[in-house]
Amino acid sequence: MASHDNNNGRLYPGEVLDTIGGFPTIYHYAPAHLEDESSNPLIVLIPGAVHLARIFYGGHEGSRQEDFLVYWLNKLGFGVLSLSYPLETSPSLMPATGSSFNIADWGHQAALTTQLIMDHHSLPNRSVILASWSMGGRVIVQFNIACKKLNIRVEQFISLAATPGISGIRSTGSKMDCTPAGYFGIFQRVEAFCRQLNAVDEANHGRKVIPRELYLREYIGATPINLIGLGLKYNGKDTFIKSDTTHEEDSLIFDIENIPFISALYPTSPLDSGHALTDKATWGFLLTYQLESMIPNGHLKHAEGTLMWEKLRELFDEAPSRMSRAMTGNHFFFVGEKGARETADRLMTLLREGTALRAELTSILSKGEAD
Repeated sequence: MASHDNNNGRLYPGEVLDTIGGFPTIYHYAPAHLEDESSNPLIVLIPGAVHLARIFYGGHEGSRQEDFLVYWLNKLGFGVLSLSYPLETSPSLMPATGSSFNIADWGHQAALTTQLIMDHHSLPNRSVILASWSMGGRVIVQFNIACKKLNIRVEQFISLAATPGISGIRSTGSKMDCTPAGYFGIFQRVEAFCRQLNAVDEANHGRKVIPRELYLREYIGATPINLIGLGLKYNGKDTFIKSDTTHEEDSLIFDIENIPFISALYPTSPLDSGHALTDKATWGFLLTYQLESMIPNGHLKHAEGTLMWEKLRELFDEAPSRMSRAMTGNHFFFVGEKGARETADRLMTLLREGTALRAELTSILSKGEAD
């Protein structure tokens, strides 16, 4: 049963604690500012490891709405649903019952919550834009598959310095902390996150966007081990053991036909060098195979020497650059008024570019049929 508060940690305004898909979640829905703009697709935001979805909308004591992405997306006419997967926090916000929560569960829960919001608010558009941050990139295929079963269309995915569901491409450090409830506590990375948030403060004239003590107490928690991509699971007692399911089998990242249309925003700071140096290529790799899957079987049988073939090659060469944009900043480039506003604007740019690129592909292929 949904709750707007609990007996331990404090829920922020607009947050709802619920059990959906058999696991706890906290969701936050912010409708579009203007009623006549509710026909736009719903934007669904999914956070990465350690973090609650609060990183997208704020709400701590003394916070400013303008420092968070949801505010600017609302101003642009989009309703936004921010989804926190099961986290073990201190003080407790959700029941710590999600140690077995995997990526398939994640996609299922996120899709069910999306359906819940669409139905409860009678949203006329059954389409969504998915934007995932960091580890949230691992859920995109399972989310899309679950949405299809609910007659919800994922129009486009936008990576916010996100990681796809491929084993071993992101280090989590050498220390393996198993909490008493069986969650993975990657708290050795928290200091790196705090340094990057300090840089966000500096970019916003030295103003504390999320004070350190509030960040540690109200924004982060331990993560279900199955989401991390290490091929491990909780043994039900006191440690992690090798999982019977590989990370790729859980994430289904190479199920190309079920990946939503890909686009990416990536950071520029060496404080987040892994994403700054690789995201364009990583997501561009998957986008290229995705575009290839859109070409009907046998369509290129007589393409040799045709204008259609040359235009198709040109489109494929350009696509990774067209569908990605660099964002000044680090892993938290979308936090703070300047970054949040610019991120919202770039999201709109990528949505327009995605529509244009797909239309161009359709046009090229249709002209090839005519030839």
